[in-house]
Parts: sequence; structure tokens; C-alpha cells
Amino acid sequence: MSALGRSLNLGLVVIVVLLTAGTVGATMFYQYSVDSLDQQNEQLRERNAALEENLSETRQDLSATRTELRELNNSLERTRGDVSQVSNSLEDTESQLSSTQSELSSTRGELQETENSLEDARSRISDLTATLDDLEEQRNRLENQIDDLEADNEELEATNDRLEDRIGSLRAEVSDLEGQVSELELDLQEACAGYQADNEPAVCSGV
Repeated sequence: MSALGRSLNLGLVVIVVLLTAGTVGATMFYQYSVDSLDQQNEQLRERNAALEENLSETRQDLSATRTELRELNNSLERTRGDVSQVSNSLEDTESQLSSTQSELSSTRGELQETENSLEDARSRISDLTATLDDLEEQRNRLENQIDDLEADNEELEATNDRLEDRIGSLRAEVSDLEGQVSELELDLQEACAGYQADNEPAVCSGV
């Protein structure tokens, strides 16, 4: 009986030592995991803040670009109105020139003035047409910039969503680790419950 008792005591001691080592290892692993997760969470929060700031700046640039595009469109419409007005004026001048051909011999001076007016009108049409072409080119460039900014904005929003998902996963892992630690603590309490107060191992102190 004494040999059997000693074997049982030895077996219990081995079990307690294994449980203690497992609990200590789990606690150290949990502490390391929590510290690592905290560090990762902090890095993710900083990265998320930087991305949100970048996203805000991109949105501001996009708004400013759209405002400039609206102003250019308004200027383009005004220029088109001027071209139409000058074209109408040119048509009127040409009609007047045609109607005065019969009086050419007596009105050469008037004809010269009319031709000068016609030349000025044509020069103005040429200038306005060049301005219109420039405005069209600026509008195309701005539309391309808007497309680029919108693509950057979508990419930043997608990156932000991925980071939010990662944070959720890390929080779930932390919750799982906390549950495992709680289970280990319950196992230790159950193991220590089988000892009397004067025979319990040191690992059971305070459990």
C-alpha cells in the first residue's frame, strides 16, 4: 500500500508540475500575444489615421478641381456666345457689303472701312476660336485629373475597409486567447481542489 501511495503521490506531483508548466507557458504566450496584438493594433490605428487624412486631402482636391471645371465650363459657354455673336455680326457685315456693291464707285472709302471691320471681325473670331480650343483642352485635362483622383479615392476607401476587417479579426483572436486562459485557470482550480490546504503545491497558492 505504501509503495502504491508513493506512486500515486509521485504521479500527482508530475501532473501538477505539467499543469503548472502548461499554465505558465500559456500565460507567457498569452502575454506575448496580447502585447503583439496591441502593437499591431496601434500600428493599424496610425496607418488608418494616415489613410483617412490622405483621403480627406484627396476629397478636398477633388472638390477644388470640380469647382475649377465648373468655372471653365461657364467661361466656355460665354466664349461660345461671343463666337455666335461675332459670327452674326460677320454675316450682317457681309450682307451689307453685298448690298453696297452697286455703289462701289462712289463709296470706296466706305467699302474700305467695311473691309477693315470685316477683317477685325474675322481676326476676333480666330482669337475666340483659339481660346475655345484652349478651354476645351483644359477641360479635358481637368476631367482626366478628376478620373485619377476618383480612382485614388476608391483605392484609399478599399484599403481602409481592409484595415477595418483586419482589426476585427485581431480583436476576435484576442477574445479567443482570453477564453483559453480562462479555461486553463479553471483547470488549475479543479486540479488544486483535490488537495488539502496543508498538502497543496505552491502553484495552487492564491487559486
